[in-house]
Amino acid sequence: MPDEFPELDPSRMVVLSLKPRFAEAILAGAKTVELRRTEPRIVVPTRALLYASTPVRALVGTCIVTSVITADLSTLWRDHGARSALRHSEFRRYFEGVDAGTALTLTRPQAFGRPIPLRDLRARPRGFRPPQSFAYVDAGTGRQLMAAAA
Repeated sequence: MPDEFPELDPSRMVVLSLKPRFAEAILAGAKTVELRRTEPRIVVPTRALLYASTPVRALVGTCIVTSVITADLSTLWRDHGARSALRHSEFRRYFEGVDAGTALTLTRPQAFGRPIPLRDLRARPRGFRPPQSFAYVDAGTGRQLMAAAA
Protein backbone atom coordinates (compact mmCIF):
# COMPACT_ATOMS: atom_id res chain seq x y z
CA MET A 1 0.00 0.00 0.00
CA PRO A 2 2.17 2.91 -1.22
CA ASP A 3 1.85 6.23 0.54
CA GLU A 4 -0.13 8.74 -1.49
CA PHE A 5 1.06 11.41 0.94
CA PRO A 6 4.88 11.31 0.94
CA GLU A 7 4.82 13.96 3.69
CA LEU A 8 3.02 11.69 6.18
CA ASP A 9 4.47 11.70 9.68
CA PRO A 10 7.30 9.19 9.24
CA SER A 11 7.65 8.36 12.94
CA ARG A 12 4.21 7.20 14.01
CA MET A 13 0.56 6.58 13.23
CA VAL A 14 -2.55 6.99 15.34
CA VAL A 15 -5.01 4.18 16.11
CA LEU A 16 -8.59 5.42 16.43
CA SER A 17 -10.98 3.22 18.37
CA LEU A 18 -14.49 3.57 16.94
CA LYS A 19 -17.91 2.04 17.27
CA PRO A 20 -18.41 -0.26 14.28
CA ARG A 21 -21.04 1.98 12.68
CA PHE A 22 -18.61 4.89 12.65
CA ALA A 23 -15.75 2.78 11.27
CA GLU A 24 -18.08 1.62 8.48
CA ALA A 25 -19.20 5.18 7.78
CA ILE A 26 -15.59 6.38 7.51
CA LEU A 27 -14.67 3.55 5.15
CA ALA A 28 -17.77 4.27 3.04
CA GLY A 29 -16.79 7.96 2.80
CA ALA A 30 -19.98 9.08 4.58
CA LYS A 31 -18.14 10.24 7.73
CA THR A 32 -15.29 12.63 7.02
CA VAL A 33 -14.88 14.13 10.49
CA GLU A 34 -14.18 12.28 13.73
CA LEU A 35 -15.02 14.24 16.87
CA ARG A 36 -13.05 13.69 20.06
CA ARG A 37 -13.14 15.04 23.61
CA THR A 38 -9.34 14.93 23.78
CA GLU A 39 -7.04 16.34 21.12
CA PRO A 40 -4.50 13.83 19.81
CA ARG A 41 -0.96 15.19 19.53
CA ILE A 42 -0.23 14.44 15.91
CA VAL A 43 1.55 16.05 13.01
CA VAL A 44 -0.73 16.30 9.99
CA PRO A 45 -1.06 14.61 7.67
CA THR A 46 -0.92 11.39 9.70
CA ARG A 47 -2.11 7.92 8.80
CA ALA A 48 -4.82 6.59 11.12
CA LEU A 49 -5.55 2.91 11.66
CA LEU A 50 -9.24 2.26 12.31
CA TYR A 51 -10.11 -0.16 15.08
CA ALA A 52 -13.79 -1.19 15.24
CA SER A 53 -14.76 -1.98 18.84
CA THR A 54 -17.20 -4.61 20.13
CA PRO A 55 -18.72 -6.64 18.61
CA VAL A 56 -16.33 -6.43 15.61
CA ARG A 57 -13.08 -6.08 17.61
CA ALA A 58 -10.72 -5.75 14.64
CA LEU A 59 -8.53 -3.32 12.73
CA VAL A 60 -10.66 -2.69 9.66
CA GLY A 61 -8.92 -0.02 7.60
CA THR A 62 -6.98 3.17 7.39
CA CYS A 63 -7.42 6.82 6.47
CA ILE A 64 -5.43 10.05 6.57
CA VAL A 65 -5.96 12.74 9.22
CA THR A 66 -5.44 16.02 7.37
CA SER A 67 -6.40 18.52 10.05
CA VAL A 68 -6.96 18.73 13.80
CA ILE A 69 -9.21 21.58 14.95
CA THR A 70 -10.14 22.30 18.55
CA ALA A 71 -13.08 24.61 19.15
CA ASP A 72 -15.94 25.40 21.50
CA LEU A 73 -18.87 23.00 21.17
CA SER A 74 -21.25 25.29 19.29
CA THR A 75 -18.58 26.03 16.68
CA LEU A 76 -17.61 22.38 16.51
CA TRP A 77 -21.21 21.30 15.80
CA ARG A 78 -21.88 24.15 13.36
CA ASP A 79 -18.73 23.58 11.33
CA HIS A 80 -18.34 19.80 11.53
CA GLY A 81 -21.51 18.15 12.85
CA ALA A 82 -22.98 17.35 9.44
CA ARG A 83 -19.86 15.35 8.48
CA SER A 84 -19.62 13.48 11.81
CA ALA A 85 -22.43 10.91 11.32
CA LEU A 86 -23.79 11.95 14.73
CA ARG A 87 -27.24 13.16 15.66
CA HIS A 88 -27.19 16.37 17.69
CA SER A 89 -28.47 14.49 20.76
CA GLU A 90 -25.50 12.06 20.48
CA PHE A 91 -23.12 15.00 20.09
CA ARG A 92 -24.49 16.68 23.26
CA ARG A 93 -24.32 13.44 25.25
CA TYR A 94 -20.75 12.67 24.10
CA PHE A 95 -19.45 16.15 24.97
CA GLU A 96 -21.39 16.52 28.24
CA GLY A 97 -19.20 18.10 30.90
CA VAL A 98 -16.65 19.72 28.58
CA ASP A 99 -16.57 23.12 26.89
CA ALA A 100 -14.56 22.26 23.79
CA GLY A 101 -13.83 19.36 21.50
CA THR A 102 -11.66 18.38 18.57
CA ALA A 103 -12.51 17.62 14.95
CA LEU A 104 -10.21 15.35 12.95
CA THR A 105 -10.69 15.73 9.20
CA LEU A 106 -10.38 12.33 7.50
CA THR A 107 -9.56 11.59 3.88
CA ARG A 108 -8.56 8.64 1.70
CA PRO A 109 -10.37 5.86 3.59
CA GLN A 110 -9.28 2.34 2.65
CA ALA A 111 -10.84 -0.82 4.00
CA PHE A 112 -8.43 -3.65 4.68
CA GLY A 113 -8.78 -6.65 2.39
CA ARG A 114 -8.82 -8.75 5.54
CA PRO A 115 -9.70 -7.13 8.88
CA ILE A 116 -7.29 -8.14 11.64
CA PRO A 117 -9.22 -9.57 14.61
CA LEU A 118 -8.18 -8.62 18.13
CA ARG A 119 -7.03 -12.17 18.93
CA ASP A 120 -4.51 -11.95 16.05
CA LEU A 121 -3.43 -8.46 17.12
CA ARG A 122 -2.78 -9.66 20.67
CA ALA A 123 -0.65 -12.53 19.33
CA ARG A 124 1.74 -10.08 17.67
CA PRO A 125 5.14 -9.62 19.30
CA ARG A 126 4.25 -6.40 21.12
CA GLY A 127 0.75 -7.56 22.12
CA PHE A 128 -1.62 -4.95 20.66
CA ARG A 129 -4.09 -3.43 23.11
CA PRO A 130 -7.01 -1.52 21.61
CA PRO A 131 -7.21 2.03 22.92
CA GLN A 132 -10.25 3.47 24.68
CA SER A 133 -10.15 6.50 22.39
CA PHE A 134 -6.86 6.68 20.48
CA ALA A 135 -3.26 5.58 20.79
CA TYR A 136 -0.03 6.03 18.91
CA VAL A 137 2.00 3.29 17.24
CA ASP A 138 5.42 3.65 15.71
CA ALA A 139 5.39 3.72 11.92
CA GLY A 140 7.14 0.34 11.61
CA THR A 141 4.46 -1.38 13.70
CA GLY A 142 1.75 0.42 11.74
CA ARG A 143 3.22 -0.76 8.42
CA GLN A 144 3.42 -4.34 9.74
CA LEU A 145 -0.24 -4.21 10.73
CA MET A 146 -1.24 -2.84 7.33
CA ALA A 147 0.78 -5.54 5.56
CA ALA A 148 -0.93 -8.26 7.63
CA ALA A 149 -4.31 -7.01 6.40
CA ALA A 150 -3.41 -7.08 2.71
